[in-house]
Amino acid sequence: MRLKTVGILFLLLFIPLVAQAEEDQNVYYYILIDRFESGEQNGEGVNVDDPYAFNGGDFAGIENRVEHLETLGVSHVILSPIFESNDYTGFEVSTYEGIQPTFGSQKDLEKLINSLNDHDIEVILHFPIDQQVEEDVLIDYMTHWEEELPISGYYFSNTDDYALDFWEQVTSAVNGFTIGERRDGQLETLLETGFDRVFDRSAQDEAVEFFKDMDQPLEPLMDATDWKNEQIIYSMDFYDSNRFTHIFSQTNSHQITHWKLALTYLMTTSSEPLIYQGSEIPLDGVVEDGSHHQMMNFLAGEDQLIRHIEKIANAYDDLPSLSKGQMDILHADDSFLVFKKTYEDETTIVAINNSSTQQRVNVDLESNLELRGLLVDDLIRENDDGTYSVAAERESSNIFMVQDDTGVYWPLIFIFVGIMTIFVVFSILMYRKNKN
Repeated sequence: MRLKTVGILFLLLFIPLVAQAEEDQNVYYYILIDRFESGEQNGEGVNVDDPYAFNGGDFAGIENRVEHLETLGVSHVILSPIFESNDYTGFEVSTYEGIQPTFGSQKDLEKLINSLNDHDIEVILHFPIDQQVEEDVLIDYMTHWEEELPISGYYFSNTDDYALDFWEQVTSAVNGFTIGERRDGQLETLLETGFDRVFDRSAQDEAVEFFKDMDQPLEPLMDATDWKNEQIIYSMDFYDSNRFTHIFSQTNSHQITHWKLALTYLMTTSSEPLIYQGSEIPLDGVVEDGSHHQMMNFLAGEDQLIRHIEKIANAYDDLPSLSKGQMDILHADDSFLVFKKTYEDETTIVAINNSSTQQRVNVDLESNLELRGLLVDDLIRENDDGTYSVAAERESSNIFMVQDDTGVYWPLIFIFVGIMTIFVVFSILMYRKNKN
């Protein structure tokens, strides 16, 4: 146990590991293809000076950033609509039979998908529903492209526009993974139609309200979310909303600080996180002027959120309880949320403090344990009354690995003392040699 502890802490603190989330802990990343990156300098049909025209993002540009996606622990990339379209977002489909030429060819798309698959990242296509096309024809196109491309499934955004029996037909006909978006409909009803996951947009506003500034009440967010349901996906923003980053121009809160809190929340509850492209930089923008669709800027030089996401993704591999454990809320008051995740005999505790002061709460656990912080270096040992004081500084979060109390780890101390002794002896010998 002690060797495992030292190993985990050493890796998290000193080695920039690239880790993939556990198979059953999905991390989704939505890519608006035209606004991600241009890999092929083909200007035909592209006007970079017009925010409402095609700006040149393509499959090759995404392929250039596969390692970036791997660093974020992404398990599934959701590609915006790929079909020929009159609009850069891909929603004004002109035909389902061909691929938008500014994005690249079908061969380019297959190459991208295979490259992502080689890095253990699956590809989901956002399939836009044209209400002027017959339902059975739409389903035929879905099954056709499943056969044509090595994709893992589909994402559907307008589930409220069609009857439930249509979606039952879709989920029965499609062999792959299916995600349906929920805005106003009943969540459980969508799951009963056969969707593997439901992207719950109804809770997004409450999440933004809580994390936009410190000292916000927790109750509205808790009432709007089902953190324990592993089939639900949550996000802070999306392609059709203002960027979460933009809210900080109104609250004057530090955007990196509050993005870290929000990402810890998204990635550690039992529901699954969706990251909209650019959140990790983080990009700003609003719907009103189209700036929420600005091109990705990989040269921005801001990597604090990338490193934060990477740490949590790495922890998925080391701590199965974090990725697939049962979630129990221990404390939810004064903008301070503490919960534990339990899997088999392993426990992880997560603390998210969105208040303006340091927060502390005593929690009950078994005796003779210790809690080691992974996001922030911290060590918590048992109090005299048998409780453990979980604390977090203002506007901060931490993940605590719960383990047997190791006390003082003498082997590590002996190694350190030995190295220092050798160094001192060597320095004395060199000093005497140079003096003579």
